[in-house]
Amino acid sequence: MITLLLKRYRGMILSSLLFFYLGCGIALSFIKMECASDISNLEFRSKNSSIYEKTEYAVLVISSPDNEMKRDAIRATWANFINNIFIENGETLFKWNNSRLGKNKKTDLIKIFFVIGTQNLEKDKLIKIDNELSRSNDLLLLNKFEDSYENLTLKLLYSLDFLSNNLKQLKYVIKCDDDSFVRVDLIVKDLEAFGPKMDDASISSYVTYKETAQNQKGLYWGYFNGRAQVFLSGKWQEKKWFLCDTYLPYALGGGYVISNSIVDYISRNLEYLSIYNSEDVSMGVWTAALNGINRVHDTRFDTQWKSRGCDNNMLIRHKQSPSDMLQMYKNLIETKGLGLCKSQSVLRKSYKYNWNVLPSMCCK
Repeated sequence: MITLLLKRYRGMILSSLLFFYLGCGIALSFIKMECASDISNLEFRSKNSSIYEKTEYAVLVISSPDNEMKRDAIRATWANFINNIFIENGETLFKWNNSRLGKNKKTDLIKIFFVIGTQNLEKDKLIKIDNELSRSNDLLLLNKFEDSYENLTLKLLYSLDFLSNNLKQLKYVIKCDDDSFVRVDLIVKDLEAFGPKMDDASISSYVTYKETAQNQKGLYWGYFNGRAQVFLSGKWQEKKWFLCDTYLPYALGGGYVISNSIVDYISRNLEYLSIYNSEDVSMGVWTAALNGINRVHDTRFDTQWKSRGCDNNMLIRHKQSPSDMLQMYKNLIETKGLGLCKSQSVLRKSYKYNWNVLPSMCCK
């Protein structure tokens, strides 16, 4: 009996199944379209280039989708320094120690970007990021990029490409991680005063720099290493590395500064650059052959794998928790920008980079 019914209504059953699966497919398509629309809207809103027309200094903070708490800690602490910086006729002034600043002296020459990849994120995370973007307007969202540690170098490449194409007045990029505390005020002050030469007597005790051609074509400024052994296994393994038995000299990725000439060079040659596991190592390779780039090693960049302690003159401190950032921010407010540390300490020694010897002997 059942067999006869199946034969009689076979066409109807097959049609019903066909329409059922077709309906499911359409429903799933709408869901995908909705998610894609969410991502596209986020990208469009973050790429409103008109708000970047005057930006000369970009602070590029590499962050991950789940690190909203870290981003909020930065917004509540050192990112506020951006609102305290004023540039007038080439002179860098500060709100907390300069009485002649008027209401109209505020500058929009400095812009912070938190970089996040949004491809393949769950819808609830996209909504959360959308809300964060609405209240902060400081997210750079890469909608065709899946955020992961393995993609970190690509993330940097795409970010620099965006800056090169959208910030036409760009002079310098301060690159850091979302667990770095950055003295944007002091970095901008030095850049405005000394530019790529970085040879003023007031900073010479912290700085060693490589002599370059007279017509200097850019700046690469941070805490350099030239003797690091290549990782052959583990998290930082470099399977494609073939250049030599050590990494090429590079500024450690917790924080460094590059000039717009380097940013534009990377953007123009995006498809030709080798991609290594570590973004800071990659930057060292990309810039290795560039003529006239002034490589400046500065002990005020506390950007090694573990903090060297705290000094009031430090420009960047890596590996800092939100509570660490809050404490340093309070210290600076109470001392009007003079005291970064509650108490200064040396946990590990720094080194001056010797540019006149082979890299393996650079950092004793």
